[in-house]
Amino acid sequence: MLPQKDLETLSKLPPERLRMVLNFARANLINQKITRRYNVKLDWNEPTDEDGVAGYTVTVPSLPPVVTEGDTREEALENAREAIACYLEYLIITGQPVPESDTEGENMVEVII
Repeated sequence: MLPQKDLETLSKLPPERLRMVLNFARANLINQKITRRYNVKLDWNEPTDEDGVAGYTVTVPSLPPVVTEGDTREEALENAREAIACYLEYLIITGQPVPESDTEGENMVEVII
């Protein structure tokens, strides 16, 4: 049971914010990890005359909001893993469903949240 002061604070939150807090609390109480695997698309960007910087842009077709980059393939894949994990945590906190894993792909990235 929460202290009275905390209950009063929660009762003053807007409904959307309260829902987020409760979803986060439920996820922590369950303390159950989920594993997902998503195919990522790596696009090589040649250096331009303006900045001379080359690298990879990474998108996740199954998770359209997720876009990241990296100077090397390894860095790009690690950044993708981190970006996917952050997005999935956002979905959980806001009470949205977490998309199932992709079943195939050339560049699969696994995340555990």
